[in-house]
Amino acid sequence: MLYLEKFASAILTPPGLFILILLVIAAILIKKGEERRTKITGIVMIILCFFAYLLSTGFGTHLYLQPLENAYPVPRTVSGQAIVVLSSGIIISPEGQVLDNHSIARLSKAYELHLQTKLPIIVTGSFMPGRSTSTVAELMRDWLLDHGVASARVIVEPRAQTTWENARYASDICSQFNWSSVVLVTSAVHMKRSVSSFEKFGLRVTPFPTDYMYDHTKLSYVDFLPNQRALNANLAALHEYFGQLRYQFNSP
Repeated sequence: MLYLEKFASAILTPPGLFILILLVIAAILIKKGEERRTKITGIVMIILCFFAYLLSTGFGTHLYLQPLENAYPVPRTVSGQAIVVLSSGIIISPEGQVLDNHSIARLSKAYELHLQTKLPIIVTGSFMPGRSTSTVAELMRDWLLDHGVASARVIVEPRAQTTWENARYASDICSQFNWSSVVLVTSAVHMKRSVSSFEKFGLRVTPFPTDYMYDHTKLSYVDFLPNQRALNANLAALHEYFGQLRYQFNSP
């Protein structure tokens, strides 16, 4: 019964439902379409459905997400002169501005490392585009202070709006303190692009990935069923691939 419920949920709710509808339309176009153009349209739709299916499944995470999340293992020991934690975003809730779950996960790991190493923490992130908010870095600082980190050990960088700017402005801060090495904390999917950016500004980086987005296990039947969690994870991976390509043309 459980297997049937899982299967029904996968095909009767988005994204599986949309893929199924498009497949039915494509099959009708191929079977009943009298013009060659109509049949070709149906074939193209099937190809697109196949890629949409990959993006929507745990099987797809093995192709898109895991190569990024496995790029850097969690280090057993850390070395650096400061911890840099990158922001993700803010949610404007009915209760006010709050950090999103990715920012909280990154901060939690940075806080844990701070307790172990006593290193200062650089929080970096500006306003959310199109929204009137506090800077993400300020909310991150407040979170750390609420958890008992001394204000003198938190450095706020409130200007960066991209990963490249995170690296640029954080490196400026490091230069002021004569720091040449950092422990970099961000989501595992985001780490490869982040490390590349920071290294281009001359910093030695110890990557400390966190906030893994999908299960790192052997494939099972559930990994072949479309689901929203896998779709979100794979879309984040595609965003990173495009970001890596775009940053190839950037220089300090």
